Amino acid sequence: MVKQTIQIFARVKPTVRKQPQGIYSIDEDENVTPSLEIILPRDLADGFVNNKRESYRFKFQRIFDQDTNQETIFENIAKPVAER
Repeated sequence: MVKQTIQIFARVKPTVRKQPQGIYSIDEDENVTPSLEIILPRDLADGFVNNKRESYRFKFQRIFDQDTNQETIFENIAKPVAER
């Protein structure tokens, strides 16, 4: 019998300043599973119809934003696994 299911975490990687920043939002409401929404705006300058999706939403057990340091990642993800 399985004691615990596989946990999925996300970490938003900081971008290089020369590259354009991605548009994303993190929803960490206590009543629902945390979700990460990524928005890819359509390029209307091409002059043709673009029917691609603009918004993508993914759910994770926990989401770490760009300002999270490596020590926090270790304490929350790797250390509990290593202590078993």
